[in-house]
Amino acid sequence: MATGDSRDIAFHGTLKIHPCHINNDRDLSIHFDNVGIHKVDGQRYKQTIGYQLVCDDIDPSWRLTMIVKGSAASFDASALSTNATGLGIQIRQNGQPFEINKALDITYQNPPTLEAVPVKDPNVSELSEGAFSATATLLAEYL
Repeated sequence: MATGDSRDIAFHGTLKIHPCHINNDRDLSIHFDNVGIHKVDGQRYKQTIGYQLVCDDIDPSWRLTMIVKGSAASFDASALSTNATGLGIQIRQNGQPFEINKALDITYQNPPTLEAVPVKDPNVSELSEGAFSATATLLAEYL
């Protein structure tokens, strides 16, 4: 009869996140300055959201997504709500509405051009004069 011995094998490693960095980890700020309350039409006052995307150790075969996280306006799923009644900030990617809180597949070599433009709730007859603001988080991650 044969005899033998057995030994446990231990496996070790480190799970590591290889993050994407947007704008060198600095906040982005878009200034619309003075916006005419009767001129908000979804075209005027459009601003490019200038950002830089850098992902460490990315494999081109990996799925890369971008998402704008924030509070969507009740009247437009691609607009951020603001503190001004009836006013939203619509986000566009390559000229098309970019739905808030919905991931978009992108390519690292050609990330989308992002724009922000004030839009008015069609159910509000007139915007009120005053300062406005909105905030969101731009997130890029690969899966």
